Amino acid sequence: MSPSPTEVLLTPYTLGDLQLKNRIVMAPLTRTRAANPGKVPTELMAEYYAQRAGAGLIITEGTFVSEQGQGWYGAPGVYSAEQAAGWQRVTHAVHKAGGLIFVQLWHQGSVSHRSFFDDGRLPLGPSAVNPDQLIHVCGGKVPSETPREMSLHDIKQVVADFQHAAQVARDAGFDGVQIQGGFVYLFQQFLHEVTNRRTDEYGGPVENRARLLFETLDAVLEVWPSNRVGVKAGPMMSEGGAFRATNETLRTSEYVYRNMAGYKLSHVLLMRQNANLAGTPIEQMSGDAVVHHFRRIYTGALILNAGINAQNGARLITEGGGDLVAFGRDYIANPDLAERIRRDAPLNEPQPEHFYGSSPTGYTDYPTL
Repeated sequence: MSPSPTEVLLTPYTLGDLQLKNRIVMAPLTRTRAANPGKVPTELMAEYYAQRAGAGLIITEGTFVSEQGQGWYGAPGVYSAEQAAGWQRVTHAVHKAGGLIFVQLWHQGSVSHRSFFDDGRLPLGPSAVNPDQLIHVCGGKVPSETPREMSLHDIKQVVADFQHAAQVARDAGFDGVQIQGGFVYLFQQFLHEVTNRRTDEYGGPVENRARLLFETLDAVLEVWPSNRVGVKAGPMMSEGGAFRATNETLRTSEYVYRNMAGYKLSHVLLMRQNANLAGTPIEQMSGDAVVHHFRRIYTGALILNAGINAQNGARLITEGGGDLVAFGRDYIANPDLAERIRRDAPLNEPQPEHFYGSSPTGYTDYPTL
């Protein structure tokens, strides 16, 4: 008989030098409640995160490391003094409620739009290749455009921006940071050979395409000890536009995971594959297959995410597929998710129409048990 989710998910876990009260993680979730000119975290956000402090660990929504890194209207930043003060209110509220919180450091690269920038400049990308994504601007979504190819100076600036943001996060009282190294954002744009057509030391073979990610990781590690730094990475094989899977996709992610295994990181966050991958170069990686594949490559702490409920999560941990489980939509709708798992209680249904917005509706007003 397999162990219950309560037995598995509610056992304490030592993550680096942090003692987590359970193996339940609140996944990073963009919620656009910082729609103010300074992209400053608000009191409403402090209330939202504190409500969810029953998680063993909270990872914040993606948070811009610089003005240049933005690309989603209403998301917050972590690079100015004003933003630091806003985040300090958040971390204080979470700690007061007994929780631990990491910030996710984010640069959207070419998945952005000129309307975000006062001077109307183009977003930056590894190459002048349209990522073919929809961009969340004020009032709706618009198609992405062809970015300006980054110079070597731009690349050095990105590394410096991540290091600066890591220091701002430390000063704001976070317990650690997670680098957003996957999905369709800047590091994935460098890793993907369709969006990266460079011929210098940042393009071509996988060692070059992964260079920016590891230079950035090294820079962040000058601010934080490695046991307080995580990375979100892996093959986002269900992505559309320029990020569709190719014959290089799996090999590239394997290279990244092998390299990360050499660091004593806090964790790596890996997403399962829910989409139908039939007919893609890596259809064999669908569902849990991707989890077990990368577990063999990376033996450090692995946080599993995407399409996992409490039962699946407990099973995957018991099978050795990972160490912690990150819940997204379930945490949006259930601030007391850990307690509901403990009691095997029914879950509130999320309200997708309020995932993005600026009000408390569908944000801080979900009922607890």
